[in-house]
Amino acid sequence: MLRAIILIVVFVAVKGDGCIQLSFGKNGSVCVCNSTYCDTIEVPQLQKDQFLWYISTKDGKMMDYSINNFSTKNESKNSKVLTLDSSQKYQKIFGFGGAMTDAAALNIRTLSNETQQNLLESYFGSTGIGYTYIRIPIAGTDFSTRPYSYDDVPGDITLSNFSLVEEDDYKIQYLQHIKNIMPDPDSLRIFTTSWSAPSWMKNTDNIKWGVLKSEYYQLYADYIKKFFDAYKERGIEIWGLTPGNEPLDGLVPFFPFNSMFWSPEKEASWTVNYLAPTLSKAGYKDVVYMAMDDQRYELPWYPDNVFKNEKAKEIFSGIAFHWYADTLFPPLLLTITHDKYPDKFIIMTEACTGTFSTNPFEPRVCLGSWERGEQYILDIIENLSHWVSGWVDWNLALNETGGPNWVENYVDSAIIVMPQKDEFYKQPMFYAISHFSKFVPRGSYVISSIKEGDSFLGKKAKIESIAFLTPEQKIVVVIVNKNDDSVALTIKDKQNANKMININLPPKSFHTISYLA
Repeated sequence: MLRAIILIVVFVAVKGDGCIQLSFGKNGSVCVCNSTYCDTIEVPQLQKDQFLWYISTKDGKMMDYSINNFSTKNESKNSKVLTLDSSQKYQKIFGFGGAMTDAAALNIRTLSNETQQNLLESYFGSTGIGYTYIRIPIAGTDFSTRPYSYDDVPGDITLSNFSLVEEDDYKIQYLQHIKNIMPDPDSLRIFTTSWSAPSWMKNTDNIKWGVLKSEYYQLYADYIKKFFDAYKERGIEIWGLTPGNEPLDGLVPFFPFNSMFWSPEKEASWTVNYLAPTLSKAGYKDVVYMAMDDQRYELPWYPDNVFKNEKAKEIFSGIAFHWYADTLFPPLLLTITHDKYPDKFIIMTEACTGTFSTNPFEPRVCLGSWERGEQYILDIIENLSHWVSGWVDWNLALNETGGPNWVENYVDSAIIVMPQKDEFYKQPMFYAISHFSKFVPRGSYVISSIKEGDSFLGKKAKIESIAFLTPEQKIVVVIVNKNDDSVALTIKDKQNANKMININLPPKSFHTISYLA
């Protein structure tokens, strides 16, 4: 069981609906939501001579904002300087989101209807953080209560026993509700992948590892089509997919949970010759195909070998990857991949903290962890600074132990549900994402932002940042101060010398600055 010393509950009075803070001591704090209350993010209208400043801090501020006036000069001799240039644009941003796994749906269902509503609003509603992506698995994953596929009857070559499960009913209900509460339902992009074919279609007869038997290539494509059909019948359109989740895992003998190996060459040929034609013939002609869906260290090797197949190079629009090896392998791999395939978008499709494989000695769930929030926001900055167009979190909600998970592969989540109290906790990871997702809509561009004065009072100032130009012609800057000390920062706009911002970044803090270009 998770153990935490809860020191104090603080009710914070700020503009709008502020955070009800629950502190977990030196780790940090969470914001508590229930059936009657949940914090929201207000975005007021600005005048031309004003900028918005949102701030989250380890000591408890979460998305507090202020409206400020520009300066005409640098007011601090010791300030770090960030110069923006919106005339230099890079990749277009697609958006942010999370995964509606079995575990997420089951956890949300443990709350009252009113609390469920507040949780979904927090992610997708008009006062929430602006999610536009949802990743859904095809059949079971480790974040299910049991291993299963949609047809576990051996030898059922007609797929007459194909059927969704109870967890799909829950997920579909939530997906339908999410579409109803989103300010722009058409902006929702749902994409999917399968962890494994039914065991009997594989050479190992095991859902945990192995490869798809060649005689079942067409049957498995039909299986995927049936999933598309079943969701469409219930009003859910699938925007895109990857052929398989973490395809190299299936090569590992006795891998601990659902997986199936695809070499890049086999992924390409199966998609070209079976999956894409089958879906297209069934009317799914606009599906967006993304290659790989595995770790950064496979770049650019995996897509290189997928795209050796010229038809695959035409079919695949993007390249998906996961974050688990990001600290071990440089973001330069992303830039190399982009430079080789500038017509392919790159998207990060799974992230979570508290994994056993990353650090077996830390708790799976660490309530209030500012450090884990910092890991999130720094990873987003790093990836989006190297041609990545979107960032999608893993489970939308987990319980206090980081599950359910049928192999006890527990991890942390941006939202943790506490059904015994009919509450859920928004962790610093949630707010790390929100500093982007609320203010950087689809269609925004990454723009040039150059840091000057890397030293601060003789020490390296641990400041990371990135800037955007939105479709509404707003400049958005996201900044992290990793220091234990405050840092003075001056932001200059190369396109307008009169728009100079002088701010002081508190220790251990996240920031979003927004103003009209």
